[in-house]
Amino acid sequence: MDTHLPTEQDRSIHARLERIERDLASAQRDARRWRRGAVALGSLLAAGTLLAAVQDSPVVDVIRTRRLEVVGEENKVMLLATAGEAGGQLDVWSKAGANTVRLASAADGGDLSLWNVQGKPVGGLFATPLGGRIEIGDADGTPLATFARGADGGAMVLHGAGEKAASLRAEAGAAGAVISMTRSDGEVGMLAGVAQGAAVLSMRNSAGKEILYGGAAADQTGVLRLADASGNETATLLSTAGGALTLKDGAGAVTAALASRGAGKGGAFEVLNGMGRTAVSMDSADDGGGRFMIGTSGGAPAFVAEAKGTAGTLSAYSQERRVAAIGAGRTGGLLNLLDNAGQPIVVAGAASDGDGGAISVRNSTGAQIGRLGVDAAGGGELGVWNANATMKKLLEAPR
Repeated sequence: MDTHLPTEQDRSIHARLERIERDLASAQRDARRWRRGAVALGSLLAAGTLLAAVQDSPVVDVIRTRRLEVVGEENKVMLLATAGEAGGQLDVWSKAGANTVRLASAADGGDLSLWNVQGKPVGGLFATPLGGRIEIGDADGTPLATFARGADGGAMVLHGAGEKAASLRAEAGAAGAVISMTRSDGEVGMLAGVAQGAAVLSMRNSAGKEILYGGAAADQTGVLRLADASGNETATLLSTAGGALTLKDGAGAVTAALASRGAGKGGAFEVLNGMGRTAVSMDSADDGGGRFMIGTSGGAPAFVAEAKGTAGTLSAYSQERRVAAIGAGRTGGLLNLLDNAGQPIVVAGAASDGDGGAISVRNSTGAQIGRLGVDAAGGGELGVWNANATMKKLLEAPR
């Protein structure tokens, strides 16, 4: 082994090496401290930057673009704003990709459309040349309700669900208002309206025939008409002069009538035969008594029963002339038999000059030619007269 004493040069080299090692160790320690400080400073700067971004982010006054898309997961468009020919348009999609809302400017104004997730139209709000319009649809997209500004005012249309369903339409204007209801076959079943101070109600059957009508007559009183299945009028109810009910046979001929005779005058009832002649009638007389008539086929009286004052009379007629009458008089019951000229020929009843009954037979001139009655003593008495009632024969009961 070669040994020798270190020279001055060797000592100088060794000293430099030790100094380099010390400098390297110091540099490594400084580097570690710097890295730790840099990390801390970076974290502080990041937090400060984030806080500044939240608190002091710049506000953009105007964003100009022709198309704006807002996307969700998988970059699917959830909201789209575009500019079209008629104006702006905003569309919204569901997560499943269904276009559910559209807000747009159309030719007549604003337009809002709603679809369900199946893509069926279920709602809309639109501007029209006349005003506004609202539409509501079923789940399958068929229209159920429409509210709009009609030709003269507000209008409403309602539909039942399904292809064949009834519907209702209502419309109002300055002149009046009308409501119509349509059956599933499309025919109008009911119509009601008001106009110029009058009101109308009309109902129709499935054949389109009007079977009920209610409204105002020419004098502004009420009227109600009923008809059969063919539309032939069968009954009419009027409020004129207190009320009147008329029944018809379906061919237009009146068969019965019930009416008021006016304030304080009572009522009247009439039944007509097939020829339109009075068969039965009942009414009240001016003095308040009742009157009942049975007519012939020609409408002439056959029997008449009436009350006069506190008494009553029953009369039989022939060829419109009274030929018999039963009544109540001052002394009791009376029976009159008359000829065709109306002249009494037999009069029977309670005697006015005795306590009992009497029968008087008269000729065509009205002269009494026979009498059967009671005398003052209560016995029987029979008297006969000549034609001019100037001579008399009397037969009296034995005393």
